[in-house]
Amino acid sequence: MERTYHPALLTAVLLLALLTVGLYSGQGLLAAEEMPAKPQADIRWIKNPSPPFHILDGHHAGYGICDVLVDKINARLSPLDTTIDVYPQSRINRLIEGTENLCFPCMIKRKDTERFVYSKTTTVYPPLGIILRKELFAQLYPTPPEALSLAELLNNDSLIFGFAGARRFPDELQSAIDAHKDDDNVLALPGVLGPLRLLKQIDFERIHYTLDYPGVLRYFAIKENNQSLTYMLTKEYGEQPVYGAIGCTNNAWGKRAVKAIDSVLDEVIADPEYRENQTFWLNTLPENP
Repeated sequence: MERTYHPALLTAVLLLALLTVGLYSGQGLLAAEEMPAKPQADIRWIKNPSPPFHILDGHHAGYGICDVLVDKINARLSPLDTTIDVYPQSRINRLIEGTENLCFPCMIKRKDTERFVYSKTTTVYPPLGIILRKELFAQLYPTPPEALSLAELLNNDSLIFGFAGARRFPDELQSAIDAHKDDDNVLALPGVLGPLRLLKQIDFERIHYTLDYPGVLRYFAIKENNQSLTYMLTKEYGEQPVYGAIGCTNNAWGKRAVKAIDSVLDEVIADPEYRENQTFWLNTLPENP
């Protein structure tokens, strides 16, 4: 026998089904409304473990050359949304290639490029120089010169030059390195803690010399309680200071970030704690104030 249903029952079932569908659809819409896309930070700082520029642990944690700079800027831009991400240099290189929005607090000041727009001067670094063991320096130079030629050292196949793989130097020095980049005595070290690792490798006599700032040698001497290395000026670069700046992605986001940063930089540079930090590591001060 064919089963039949009362029309009122059919109507009730249909209404219940429609209400159920509507309820779940509404919940889905409500969930979507409650999960908006995460907004882009107004300033996204990128740091890498490279003391003394960024110091993540130990006695001087948070007191790196650019750690204090970022803290002082953030404090004065508190209405803005600022974030800090810490990545190894290899990850940072991928971020740069991917044209992500970011700001690097420790860059050499240059003219704006297709990739980066730069802030006003934040830091004055002493000249880049050659760092090597005092014992080796005495062996190579019985009569100590006032400066060493990077090109002459690179031409000496028995001496190994080491540098952090992702690092670039001013043109006067970079051109000499590029002329030997495929040589067996030029070694690019990957990984984190690049400056400190290099000085340890020099102390262990696994490489013979590198290029860096005297502040990096100061950090090594303090942290390792080791006075075995020395710093010398180069003939190629001389006594020129190196000017530092903040570099942000060159787009509308980055230009807004740099404009905000520049608006407080003079005040930051005049800050006594910032000046104390710069003097401690670099014995120099920016010229802005």
